[in-house]
Amino acid sequence: MGICACANDCITQPQLKLETAIQNIQSCHNAAKQTITLCTSTISTGDKLVTTGESIKDSLIGAVTDLDAESFAIIADLMDGDMAHEAKHLAGSMREHSNKCMELSMTMVKSLEESVDALPDSIESYIEKKAQQSITDELSTEERGLASNIEEDVKELTSCIDAIDNLKLLTAIQSGSNAFVAIASKSEICRKIFGIIRKFATSITTITEAILALDVSAVISKVKDILTAIGLCRYIKQFAEGCKGLMEKIVTLFEGAADKLSLLWKALSSAKDKMAESLKDVIDAQSFCEKAGEKMKQLRRSTDGMERQLNPESPLTLLKSFNQTRFGDSINVTREIDDEMVAAKSKMENAANMIYQEYKSLPPMITDGISDTVDDDDDVELAKTRIASMESELDDMEKSIDTINSADSLQAGKVLYNEVSNLPQKIDACQDMIDVCRDCASKGQLSIDSFLGKWSLETAVSQIQQMCRLVSTSSFMKEVVVHIQRILLVMSRLLQELKKRVKSAANQAQQFLSESGVESKVESMIDSAGDAVADKLDSMMGKFLGK
Repeated sequence: MGICACANDCITQPQLKLETAIQNIQSCHNAAKQTITLCTSTISTGDKLVTTGESIKDSLIGAVTDLDAESFAIIADLMDGDMAHEAKHLAGSMREHSNKCMELSMTMVKSLEESVDALPDSIESYIEKKAQQSITDELSTEERGLASNIEEDVKELTSCIDAIDNLKLLTAIQSGSNAFVAIASKSEICRKIFGIIRKFATSITTITEAILALDVSAVISKVKDILTAIGLCRYIKQFAEGCKGLMEKIVTLFEGAADKLSLLWKALSSAKDKMAESLKDVIDAQSFCEKAGEKMKQLRRSTDGMERQLNPESPLTLLKSFNQTRFGDSINVTREIDDEMVAAKSKMENAANMIYQEYKSLPPMITDGISDTVDDDDDVELAKTRIASMESELDDMEKSIDTINSADSLQAGKVLYNEVSNLPQKIDACQDMIDVCRDCASKGQLSIDSFLGKWSLETAVSQIQQMCRLVSTSSFMKEVVVHIQRILLVMSRLLQELKKRVKSAANQAQQFLSESGVESKVESMIDSAGDAVADKLDSMMGKFLGK
């Protein structure tokens, strides 16, 4: 179908303001050339953005595919590094170009519409009716698809933005990957749209250039081309608006994803550094526990013969084997064990305090939904039960020592003998508690090793809970060390009392020997003293020991 039948007559109508139409076409031509230049620059920017976005996406996916604690800093730098900043700049530039392109398209449409206004009413009506329809056949299948899918693309980006806004530890890997997959793919769509706009703008310049080359009176013959140009301009506006919407979402998504993911991975990287830093203290705590354990074995050996020496059936054995230094050494060993366990506790507390502060500084997106309460395992429950039982035993032991201090020699001797008989059991119990502390330090190291190891979506929450587990383990170890210190204190008091009593008995025996005219050495006394002297000593020591 051609133009209206009255076209030739319309050409001759004097009221036609063809000069105005030509001016408007010239304005459209200029805007189209600017659009071509702008699109060429934007396509180049889009290529860089797509490449950068793909690189970030691939690096992110690569890092989280084989994720370990060392990857945290790499991902954090990726989210806040030069590449990310460049991508932000490129996305912002494309958004600005979309706005400018939309402005130019509106200028082109306005210029051509004003050109149409200068034509006869019948021609103007015809052009308005056919302008949009005529361009439909000019679009390829891909171009139609891009135009019709822009709304869905925007929805997809909006969904990614929502996921980033509500980012959690469990969703960080998937949402972060999805965000940059979307950024890369939608940036590619925008680049294609600018290619379409450039193609349309090139067609418009070709049309307008041809019209401008004609004599004014021949402009009417190009009405079909004018309506094609109007349709192209309107499609440019439609694509530019769609691209603007996409770029707005891309920029929002990029900024949100980069900022939130950077915050999350920086926090995890900092936590990793603190866990690694605390490792030395935890290992030192194990070492102190092992030293305390060795000294406890030494204490066990040094006190092992005391019960036999105090056997009422052989009271003179005590005098034969009495060695004041030996008792002093045993007391010193208890103090050394106490020092080792205090040092172990201090090291674990240093590590735990550091990790506790680091855990509390983690952003809510990491800790929300994660319980910082750690359930006790069977070993801890058993140790707590044993501690509760021993506390009662220690109370009784302290009462016995108080009795020894206040009772007469006969009663004191009986009580002392009973408590010394139970001393190996207390030493063994203390050894068990030291082993518990060593196990606590070992569990602390396991928590650190786990945190510093491989991560995945399935293990992420458990990995964070290792920080809480380390703090909980240290807290329990502190309880155990306090209990160990009490055992050591009570044993030290008992040894002090034993040393005092045995020394007193030895002094009395020495005085008796001296007064009896027997040589001062006990061995010589036993070898040379008469039955009367030996019976007298037996009687005296028997009274002391409760015989």
